[in-house]
Amino acid sequence: MEIFHLFFIRNIYGTSLTWKAVRGTRMVWTVVIVITVAQFALTYLPFMQTVFATKPISLKDGMLIVGVGVALFAIIETEKQIRLRLSKKVMNDDVRA
Repeated sequence: MEIFHLFFIRNIYGTSLTWKAVRGTRMVWTVVIVITVAQFALTYLPFMQTVFATKPISLKDGMLIVGVGVALFAIIETEKQIRLRLSKKVMNDDVRA
């Protein structure tokens, strides 16, 4: 969910659903890849499971986790779009007054 939040927060004053926003910067994608690989290592490599007392999760559970992240992103992105539209409306009303 933190990765999905990262993509939301990078564009707090505009939509996160543009090609430019998705491309982002190399550093963001590098960090996403490193975090994902580290998470898989922690979850599935036996020696890491021993050190951190973790157990592997099923594919179904993994898909559920990603689904929750996508749902979180959709909810917070929808909230952002509503907030930005209301903010524009208030600014336009102030200019007319």
